[in-house]
Amino acid sequence: MSDPLRIGIAGLGTVGTGVLDAIARHGELLAVRCGRSLEVTAVSARTRSKTRGVHDVSRFTWYD
Repeated sequence: MSDPLRIGIAGLGTVGTGVLDAIARHGELLAVRCGRSLEVTAVSARTRSKTRGVHDVSRFTWYD
């Protein structure tokens, strides 16, 4: 496979966390269909300190 498809998520509300869920749950299938693995590398949200459920977003690069 080629280099991973790097993804940045703008907003960590319902849709943004849903995208993180989908990538976490279906990453292998998406990688096969895309021909590349998926890697979330950056996020942006209004409030950095807000609890995001089961997602540990501290591992991503943050943009304000």
